[in-house]
Amino acid sequence: MVVMMMNFRVYLMRVNLDNNVVESSSSSSSSCIKREAKVISLGDEVDDISQVFHCDGLLLCISITQAKTRLVVWNPYWGHTRSIEPTHQFNKFDSYSYALGYDKSSKSHKILRCITCLRPHFHEFIIYDFNSNSWRVFHVTPDWQLGTINSGVSLKGNAFWVAEEKYYETSETNEEFFLLSFDFTRETFGPLLPLPFQFVESEDALSVSNVRDEQLAVLYQPWDTLMMEIWVTSKIEPNAVSWNSKVFLSVSIRKLIGPQFQFCLGSFFIDEEKKVAVVFDKGYRIQRYIAYIIGVDGSMKEVDLGESDRRCYPIVWSYVPSLVQLN
Repeated sequence: MVVMMMNFRVYLMRVNLDNNVVESSSSSSSSCIKREAKVISLGDEVDDISQVFHCDGLLLCISITQAKTRLVVWNPYWGHTRSIEPTHQFNKFDSYSYALGYDKSSKSHKILRCITCLRPHFHEFIIYDFNSNSWRVFHVTPDWQLGTINSGVSLKGNAFWVAEEKYYETSETNEEFFLLSFDFTRETFGPLLPLPFQFVESEDALSVSNVRDEQLAVLYQPWDTLMMEIWVTSKIEPNAVSWNSKVFLSVSIRKLIGPQFQFCLGSFFIDEEKKVAVVFDKGYRIQRYIAYIIGVDGSMKEVDLGESDRRCYPIVWSYVPSLVQLN
């Protein structure tokens, strides 16, 4: 099972990657990927879900409008929700990033909220603790900013993003991109960790995924080629990373999607046993949600998941039910 956000709603999807099912499925109506149900509803009076963050079988759903901001944590297994009162209302000049994780020593879940305000310009970092039911500010002066390519991912209770480092030589700004972590036990950001390739955000496509809550995988497609790569870590901690010396997947996607296609803000997961990756993105004209099933042997399959809202790109997570109680 996977959980997927599309059209500003969250759905439970059943994925069957057996070879006979994938090969026999038509591209317009496939039995290999089925929408089971809408797994969360914040009520008819609540606006669309703007962001979702998955951790430990829990979903942090954020609805942000000019009128209000609403946070809800939901456990699909129990059907329980917990509403959290935000301390900051929406401003059109602000950039938001949320993460859900847990303290390994106390087993308490926490929320991290990062806000970059542009007018006036400042950064704000606040933690919500489920045990104390309260927010508190912690101070850090970052020499980085979180990338805008996709949302972060949870791994072993910590959060990881792609972050942009900025340093200055005379009047010019040079940019490099790295992995950045937040340790919810120590409540600290880790050092910037290297990616296995040079990444330029404005041109190349990149996405990050959790692999069995043990490793991270990154999908990379350079803007000037139709080659797509997926790399998997061999070790990943908040302060250290190493990458497998052999790429998990490296294929040309020309025959699947045409001569001038690039993944935009696609989300993905990999199945190491079946040696496939499933990338969720939009079609060439962006009016349809498409799942691209890509094998390490170069085999490819396109599955149409239905009409898409032009403003909402899909996000997907492998889902394992959680017994965590939301008090």
